Amino acid sequence: MRRAILLVAVGVTVLALGVGAALATPPSGVTATPLTRATLGKFDADYRGIEVESKQRSADIAIVKVVLEPGGTTGWHHHPGVVPVSVASGTVAEYDAECNKSVFKAGEGFVESDGEVHLVRNNRNVDAVLYATFIVPTSTPPDGLTISDPKPKDCNVR
Repeated sequence: MRRAILLVAVGVTVLALGVGAALATPPSGVTATPLTRATLGKFDADYRGIEVESKQRSADIAIVKVVLEPGGTTGWHHHPGVVPVSVASGTVAEYDAECNKSVFKAGEGFVESDGEVHLVRNNRNVDAVLYATFIVPTSTPPDGLTISDPKPKDCNVR
């Protein structure tokens, strides 16, 4: 009986993972190039009201160059940490899970936080170049910096 329950539980888990992957919105027209990654360990730093702290465990910093072609999109996703993003050139629109749009041009930036589902899109006719600085738990694998999500129910942006 225990074996039957275990097999059912495993089957449900595999089905849930497959459905989640099928519902995810894939990126298109985007190239992400990892530039560097380093372990910071546990840290606490502040300067004139700007505070950054790793309270419970070791953290890594990873910097990725992201190029979004015209019409390119990151797909709906979230991150396992905090990600300040700098727009180096072009203009992008970031959409949150409620489909609210924020536009950022070269010289501006935004911050993405753990669990905040969002999508970044290049609605212009020239490439947009972004630099994303990930601050994540040291245990985060290289392919775990971005986690795909399904499109929010009431938002038609892709």
